[in-house]
Amino acid sequence: MSSASASASDSTKPFLSTILTLINFSALDVAVDVLAAPPMHVIFYLYVFLGVIQFISSSILLATVIVQARLREKYSILIVKFLVDIATAICLIVIGALNRDSEKQCSATLVISTAIPLAQVLLLLCEVIDWILAAFSPIYFHSSSLFSRILPFIVGAACGTIIMTALIIIDVTQPHRSCIKSPTGSAVTTAYDFSLGIATMCVFALGILLHRNLNSTFFRPVAFHFFATLFLIELPLTTVICLNYLGNSGAFTAADVTNLLIGVYSLVHSIYFVYNHEDYRQGILSTFFRYCALQRTQRPQNPSNGV
Repeated sequence: MSSASASASDSTKPFLSTILTLINFSALDVAVDVLAAPPMHVIFYLYVFLGVIQFISSSILLATVIVQARLREKYSILIVKFLVDIATAICLIVIGALNRDSEKQCSATLVISTAIPLAQVLLLLCEVIDWILAAFSPIYFHSSSLFSRILPFIVGAACGTIIMTALIIIDVTQPHRSCIKSPTGSAVTTAYDFSLGIATMCVFALGILLHRNLNSTFFRPVAFHFFATLFLIELPLTTVICLNYLGNSGAFTAADVTNLLIGVYSLVHSIYFVYNHEDYRQGILSTFFRYCALQRTQRPQNPSNGV
């Protein structure tokens, strides 16, 4: 009897091993699919979470520099950055909420997805130009007017608008191609090439500034911007473009990751700026206390119980 049961158990071992092998392969396939294309609700929550945090923080920083006259005179150029960051935050929230299974919304997703890195690298380029003037021509930098310092930002905004408008017109005038079936075939994705080129210029310029300020107090902020630009903008954009030209379906997921990393870069940039400037931290606290005092004075007072 025992020999019969032993033989029966031996006969079931190959069957069980086959089942376990199939389960392992199925689990591996599912894991690969999840990594290659994460569920849309995960992307949605990541976009919304990052977008809301960036919107709130950028709005606070913008309100601080507007309300505080002393900061407005000193950091008025940062109003442009905070406005771009707020626009980026709105784009992150919108792109997370769009339905990519819809043809029209898929096209809108592509436009917004390519506009996010383009706007941020153009902003970075204008900031790098400002830093180069401060490093190599400090006399001109400190004596220049506000308009001359804002002029590169205006030119950058105009260039970005022209590039995106031209690419959208190319997409509209070309023979219709399904955005869902071929998201990387859109001409709008060419904006990634422009973004990568501008980011490479910024990394190169930051490298020059890093070498120049090797033994100065500006070494740490320049090093921060150099490595942040390299790892959070340059490398992700390179990955997206490589996957795009290879026709890999993972290019869309890589674009999502790139947008999130660029949002993180923008947020970390603002955090580092506040950390590095004590007067701005004091300005934020002063603005907060002023807001609390204003709310307290506007609060309706309860009538007294006396006659």
